[in-house]
Amino acid sequence: MTAPHGSTGRVALRPRRPRDVPELARMVLTQQPLTRYPVRSPLPFPIEEFLHADDAAAAWVAEADGRVVGHVCWTTPAGRRAADDGAPAACAAAHGCEPVDLAWVSTLVVDPVFGGRGVGRRLLTTATADVRAVGRHPCLEVVDLNPVARRLYDSAGWVEVLRTRPDWLAAAVDDPEAGESIMVLPAAST
Repeated sequence: MTAPHGSTGRVALRPRRPRDVPELARMVLTQQPLTRYPVRSPLPFPIEEFLHADDAAAAWVAEADGRVVGHVCWTTPAGRRAADDGAPAACAAAHGCEPVDLAWVSTLVVDPVFGGRGVGRRLLTTATADVRAVGRHPCLEVVDLNPVARRLYDSAGWVEVLRTRPDWLAAAVDDPEAGESIMVLPAAST
């Protein structure tokens, strides 16, 4: 596959900088019609909130030839937008910890042109390693409408601990079966 825009295809990961957020916002909005991520379009809140621009504990971007082509972050439980849907309790029980000790891996997105090159896996591995390095336990949420992400999480050893159908999802899609999986990465997984 030929890399776009004269890119060599070499992708480097680095910590996200504040000046990356506008470019990330454009990338997310550009890829959304292809991936349906985020599910809600337009979002009912600023894209900067979706990217956790102000409340991520840590965030990284994937960059190719100076262009941002991927993103991931993690938040503390306070950064999770969802109402008490049982997810924190289910994740804490699976990890054998308190909900306050969890970390939520969030906003993993890769420019579709760079899909299938391992960029998402590298971002996920980086975020997960950081979560564990600070003594927290990794959790995430994935919507059924994102089978590529779900396959990545399954192949990386993530385990579903709860199925939900949040009100926002029911309002956003016509599929009455569409739901959301709450997942954890057990300590034995890498």
